[in-house]
Amino acid sequence: MWYEWDSLESFNQWHNALCASLGFPLVGINQGSGLPDPNAQMTTAYTTAIEIQGKFIATVETEYAEGLTPTDLREPKLAIS
Repeated sequence: MWYEWDSLESFNQWHNALCASLGFPLVGINQGSGLPDPNAQMTTAYTTAIEIQGKFIATVETEYAEGLTPTDLREPKLAIS
């Protein structure tokens, strides 16, 4: 589900606390086998925020969304010509 924050600072504060509680950075996963791969790049972020209409939005799994504000904002789709 999509959620919104009023500032990038407030998103970063929430995101940093979540990443710490989840034990990030995490060992990367081999996309072919689905197994942990110590040679793969580490996973360092849970999600990424984008700015839309002065708000910062990101997708978050419901289990981590307590206290967050749901949003209907979405990244504009690019027209293909």
